[in-house]
Amino acid sequence: MLSRLSSSLFAAAALAAVTMLVFGAGGTSTVIGPGGGAEQATPARTTLVAELGCGGCHAGLAGRELIREAAPALGPERPLPASYVFSYLENPTRIRQDIGRARMPDFDLSARDRLVLAVFLAPESDASHTSDPALGRARESHPDVGPKEGEWLFRSLNCAGCHSHTEVRPGTVGPDLAREAVRVREGWLRDYLTNPRPIRPAGNPPGSGSQMPDFRLSQEEADSIVMFLRAASVAGPAFDFAPQLLSPFSMAKADAMLRDKLPCLGCHQLGSEGGRIGPRLDGVAHRLTAPFVRAVIADPAGHTPGTIMPRALLREDRQDLVVSYLLQREGERAGAERLSSAELGSYPSIVLREGRIPEGGSMAPEDESDGAALYGLYCGHCHGAAGRGDGYDARFLPVLPTVHADSAYMSTRPDDTLFDGIHAGGAILNRSHRMPAFGETLTRSEIRSLVAHIRELCRCSGPPWSRDGVRR
Repeated sequence: MLSRLSSSLFAAAALAAVTMLVFGAGGTSTVIGPGGGAEQATPARTTLVAELGCGGCHAGLAGRELIREAAPALGPERPLPASYVFSYLENPTRIRQDIGRARMPDFDLSARDRLVLAVFLAPESDASHTSDPALGRARESHPDVGPKEGEWLFRSLNCAGCHSHTEVRPGTVGPDLAREAVRVREGWLRDYLTNPRPIRPAGNPPGSGSQMPDFRLSQEEADSIVMFLRAASVAGPAFDFAPQLLSPFSMAKADAMLRDKLPCLGCHQLGSEGGRIGPRLDGVAHRLTAPFVRAVIADPAGHTPGTIMPRALLREDRQDLVVSYLLQREGERAGAERLSSAELGSYPSIVLREGRIPEGGSMAPEDESDGAALYGLYCGHCHGAAGRGDGYDARFLPVLPTVHADSAYMSTRPDDTLFDGIHAGGAILNRSHRMPAFGETLTRSEIRSLVAHIRELCRCSGPPWSRDGVRR
């Protein structure tokens, strides 16, 4: 077991040598062509990654311009018949043969998903559903569907990443791939590219609803992408990590820490327990390299750009224990991350089915005084965008998140107490340990902005005796 897990340590060390072998000094790179043979990728001959437009969703890659030139423009100026959108999205097939290896991927959309996109992309006067029985039945089953839902789903799936749209700008909704080859295991990546499934159930960033579609890649195409990412990856974790072979006692200790002391399961699922904001912790050793797991727990933002995962307030030996537990536990449920799709379904589908589109954005604010944006990014997934304790992740928590909109309760809590809870986590206030500490992630100014926004949500102040207290 340990020898298999530790084999990933040699991957990062060999990366520089691999890069030298794959990239030539003249600016060309070796890729696998459509027939499986080695070819030279030059500016005149683009890579498969660029042709598919992976850079349209993922940071760390180029190619967004190329795919937007190949994919047809969408929007009010170029509306599509609702019947065409509805039927085509059920099983997207290749239509154009003049755009190289680019293709429309399959998002495995439900009938309601396809309907809301059809309504959004069709002209307002479109009545073509009268000649399309399937579309007509969908409209009868979902009479409340409107353009607002369609626009949200269009943004959620980042359709504008490939199709230019006059009213919707493209976004970066996939993880940064600059370190992909030293972050994930090569075998897992090859399998994932030909069989994608949800890794971050609520999307990346959480609440965006983004999801990896199926490009129906051949094994040769998947090999080409893996080779490209392996060659293009920048340096990985700055230290090596060899997981410990834990005794049954240490395994039980780590398990108890995760479930009863640490906040990890507020966002991550382990077995049948835990949140759905981040990737599930089952199958970590099958998916990620050991050094990366250790590095991302020690410094989440440093190794996963754009993450909202806070830095853990945990001694290094405890971090080593947790990481070794997760890597050793993988043998119990190999490939368990596959269960996410079956257990959860599509996050956008859940949102649309419940008829409650998330309010506000989930991108990092430019101004640390923007408490509303900070709240949407870090708090709304559990506490709800309006502070009603009804965030997407709330249903998976053992304790109902504090209802920040409850003026009667919140008026009993001093600002200092709210600051401490955000800074040090829920346990410091004798609340749920699933509420993480953000003191090592947010600045004091940002925490004060969050406190001020919570006061706006509850439309209240703290108790009278606390209002003239010492200011931080």
